[in-house]
Amino acid sequence: MQRAFEWVRTSPAIDKAAGALAEAVPAALRRREVTDLLRTRALGRPVHPAVVALPIGLYAASAALDLMPGSGKAARALIGAGLAVAPAALATELAEYGTLDQEERRTAFVQLAANAAANVCYLTSFRLRGHGFGVVARAVSALGLAALGAGGLLGGRAAYPDGARGVREAV
Repeated sequence: MQRAFEWVRTSPAIDKAAGALAEAVPAALRRREVTDLLRTRALGRPVHPAVVALPIGLYAASAALDLMPGSGKAARALIGAGLAVAPAALATELAEYGTLDQEERRTAFVQLAANAAANVCYLTSFRLRGHGFGVVARAVSALGLAALGAGGLLGGRAAYPDGARGVREAV
């Protein structure tokens, strides 16, 4: 795992795509007033980790419900709620993205890609559930949860490179 983190952090292969994303960030998200708001440091900490907790929690709760018979409608509702709040998490992430150095941008790009894959999986699962394909939808949700976990791992690693010690110091 450590080797994978190191590859993401140091690989110039990611630079072209990461740079293209930086240029593609909508102009509205680059305006100072907007970035200041989206990058607000509530209680001295960035707002992004707090905002991403909501879709992560909703998606994880839907996975728990998927394990219970007869909970398909409730799981779909949680996925729908997660999809509804995911754009706020993306906006805060993109507002931070433009401020990163090259090494940080590599990690953030791979994290964004993992999170995008997770949201595509959850959107697909939501649609499949609406058409009665519950078993397939659960499998797609499981893939989404795996992608979400990978993205979260990268994001946590980037935010707290010192691991648990860095988390304790931040709190």
